[in-house]
Amino acid sequence: MRFGFSNALGVTTSPTELIMSRTLILIAAASLVVIRLALSAHAQQLPNATPSMVEMTEQPTPAPAGFNNRTNGFTEQAQFDRDRKAFEEVETILPETKDDNAATAGLRKRRSSANPPSSSENSEAGGGLGPVYNATSCVSCHQNPITGSSSQVSEIRAGRRDPNTGNFIEPPGGSLIHQRAIRAEIQEHVRPGDNVRTLRMSANTLGNGFVEVIQDQTIIDICNAQPRDMQGLPIVVPVAVAVETVADGEPDEFKFVLRIGRFGWKAQEASLLNFSANAYLNEMGITSPLQPNENKSSGRDVSQFDEVADPEDEAQPKPNLSTSKPTKPDDFLHPFGEDVEAFARFMRSTKVPPRDFALTELDIFKDVVKAGEKIFSDIKCAICHTPQYITPLAGTPIRPRWRQNNSIPGIDFGRDDKQGVVPEALGNKILRPFSDFMLHDIGTGDGIVQTQDAQRPARNAQKFLQQAQQAPEIQRLQQAPAEAGRCVVHMVQDLSAQPTSTTAENLEGIKASGARVLDGRTANMIRTAPLWGLRVRPQLLHDGSALTTEEAILRHYPVHTLQQSVTNAVHQVGSMPQRCSSVLTCNRHTFEPAAARPAPDANRRIRHQPPATFDSCSTG
Repeated sequence: MRFGFSNALGVTTSPTELIMSRTLILIAAASLVVIRLALSAHAQQLPNATPSMVEMTEQPTPAPAGFNNRTNGFTEQAQFDRDRKAFEEVETILPETKDDNAATAGLRKRRSSANPPSSSENSEAGGGLGPVYNATSCVSCHQNPITGSSSQVSEIRAGRRDPNTGNFIEPPGGSLIHQRAIRAEIQEHVRPGDNVRTLRMSANTLGNGFVEVIQDQTIIDICNAQPRDMQGLPIVVPVAVAVETVADGEPDEFKFVLRIGRFGWKAQEASLLNFSANAYLNEMGITSPLQPNENKSSGRDVSQFDEVADPEDEAQPKPNLSTSKPTKPDDFLHPFGEDVEAFARFMRSTKVPPRDFALTELDIFKDVVKAGEKIFSDIKCAICHTPQYITPLAGTPIRPRWRQNNSIPGIDFGRDDKQGVVPEALGNKILRPFSDFMLHDIGTGDGIVQTQDAQRPARNAQKFLQQAQQAPEIQRLQQAPAEAGRCVVHMVQDLSAQPTSTTAENLEGIKASGARVLDGRTANMIRTAPLWGLRVRPQLLHDGSALTTEEAILRHYPVHTLQQSVTNAVHQVGSMPQRCSSVLTCNRHTFEPAAARPAPDANRRIRHQPPATFDSCSTG
């Protein structure tokens, strides 16, 4: 009879094998310290950094870097500072009187028949916080060490899985459980039956303007070049790009395109403009033309508690219109809302997180950093943590996965006759985010399924998605590959209307509450975390549960191929632990037998494919 320990997948490991595996990891722990140093330094040269890179006719230059609140050139410094102040603005429940005082100088004006934008006396500014929300400003969650970076602030998500179908069932009102409210009676809580629960850490936004212009095909090419058992899952999401129709002086419908998601823990966003509108609603409760309806509190309508008419961040018309109010899309100066556009413009203008000066400039560290880079590549961390990209040349059209009605991605960049193309400041730049911007299951997932809209669809997005799902090119991309290795993209599906998505009893309650049933394929997948700026994050992984880089790496799913990867790394490192000791003290790790660890909650994990290996080596 064979005695041993069983892991979460039911694979039995003998005590001897377990000891060998743990010993190899202990030996390699020092190597992880070296990898940490290399990541802090942002590796400069790693093989196969960007597969199928577009041939450049001009020499690319490094993307501007720095924690210094300076523009990357996308906007002038004065505009950058104004947009940064909007990003830092503290929202209020009630509007304040607009005057020339510094306290209200940065607040947006509100339009009304009594106080039009041209009125300088007693015009209202700001207001609209909540009714349910998480924070009072963007900078509340994106500040360390400067405005736009990450922080220790987290949000709560919850839900449950259908035990028969594996589909994810959202709570009424969505998986985001707001931690604050403007009235005690509408405070949200996690329901006892929603036993899939997690925290989500605030992510870095610095340098994301460069990430936004990466072509979808570049991400697909990276996916195609990855080993079949380690391929990421690209997520296609709708991106609103312009107003399509106007009704009663307000934007009514928007034009959309489909792009590959790259922002958020579930890669649920592809546009910083759309990200801004969604975050403004979901984190602060501020509505805008793209998200004109307030969130609910645990499925309950809370509009009666709202002190400001929606949308609160209104579309602003151009001055001196020939009509009393806008009648066509071109009549708007700020069609998505003045604040939403300022947030997006600010993020597009930020510099990328800088490399650690000490690790790149001091001779004592340089050899260790180079050794860490080699280990990082040799044990295949770089397969998922793609080290380097070069953005397309300035003027290159931004190409979506799918569009209709001549919709142009990037048109909201607002560059006059260069709309819909890569802006000058963002083009032909080298950036090193260390991410493939795709989803992977590495054993750290939280069981939550999240769509692009997070809580409620962007205005007119559902209609567009229904049309996109019928497009032959999108259907082909979502089908199982006909040839080995071809990448498959995924679009998270709302299955609420399908009788087989869950039990009839569940469906009846779901329809009554307004909750949704979402397909469970991405439940335990997480976007490969970009590693730039890692040194300013004291908490790692999507939920902040890892407190050291070594812990985050060792949390990756330890399947059997781990042993060979670690063995190879140990042979290549040789005396690296001794070489490291002059720089820092290597951490010691204590490992429990698999049987001694708490069994994972069966309701928390949904597996539809074999887990990715330790080789994928991403941090969440």
